[in-house]
Amino acid sequence: MDAKTIFQPKIWYIICGAMALIGGIENNINAESWADSAWGADGVNDQSIAMEKLFGLFMAGFGAMGLACAFVLSGSSQAKFAMANGSIMMAFFLVMFVVLGDTGYEMPGVVWLVPPFLFLGGLTTAGYLHKDGE
Repeated sequence: MDAKTIFQPKIWYIICGAMALIGGIENNINAESWADSAWGADGVNDQSIAMEKLFGLFMAGFGAMGLACAFVLSGSSQAKFAMANGSIMMAFFLVMFVVLGDTGYEMPGVVWLVPPFLFLGGLTTAGYLHKDGE
């Protein structure tokens, strides 16, 4: 089995889209608990809960976009979008961890970067391998 067989953009879009959608919904459902773990019990207020819900909505939106790209796009267009989307989202997670660390927001830790980078790395790789066509 070669890399092009393992790294199919549609499959990786479905994986990334489903994970982001599920994660975003979970973030919305448990926004208060996420705010508590990030800011501590004294930092839980309407604004911190709203920010967690907003992040959840963003992730759910990325998930819906990923699923749409899986089922609406095809061929090299899908592959090029996969490369762009995967790269942009990896940059987003890196910048988020750097920027929020300076605000007093207690990030879950670098271990939380591993799953997104594995999935988004797979999406980016799939796009790269198929960017020139089927």
